[in-house]
Amino acid sequence: MSMQLLPRPPRGALRVAALCTALVLTACGSGSDAPRHDPPPTAGTPTTPAFGSDSFFDYVAARVYSLIDDGEPEATDGVTATTPEDTEPKPVG
Repeated sequence: MSMQLLPRPPRGALRVAALCTALVLTACGSGSDAPRHDPPPTAGTPTTPAFGSDSFFDYVAARVYSLIDDGEPEATDGVTATTPEDTEPKPVG
């Protein structure tokens, strides 16, 4: 049984075939006639609620900001811990 080799394609034929294939694929990429649906307009930019005053948080934040690395710890037992329900949490840092 003899194996025949296929004839070699002309020089550059594979490049031309690849280019034509790419051209055909890009030409049919978005040919839909369906109408575009834009998202409904929003009522406005939502505003973030104002941060309420929390005396415990303010005390601890002031103490932390004034600490030196070798400062002594201080007890927070004398400050009443508050848990306000009508305010958003404050960012730390």
